[in-house]
Amino acid sequence: MDDDAYYDEGELLVVAMTRPAMLGGLTLSSIGMSFFMPGMAAMVTKSIYFFSLIPVCLFISYLVCLKDVYLFSIVESYTRLKVCVNKRLWGCRSYAPR
Repeated sequence: MDDDAYYDEGELLVVAMTRPAMLGGLTLSSIGMSFFMPGMAAMVTKSIYFFSLIPVCLFISYLVCLKDVYLFSIVESYTRLKVCVNKRLWGCRSYAPR
């Protein structure tokens, strides 16, 4: 069998449509976090030196996005889910994701 026959064009369409919004190889949530974290640290400490960490955060975000573009969405979902009462029993954070 031909390997090209196995891959359907519809599969590429599904992958493209479910991919998160990206700009320059970075997801929009990773760009937001790369500017937000040093910005908040600069406001709390009243020091502009934390703004020099923005390129470092962008580079780390780029490396994470090369590995898997969905990792930032997974972290965001992990922080939003409430911890259920039976976490020790079931090993999950919530009974039903919302």
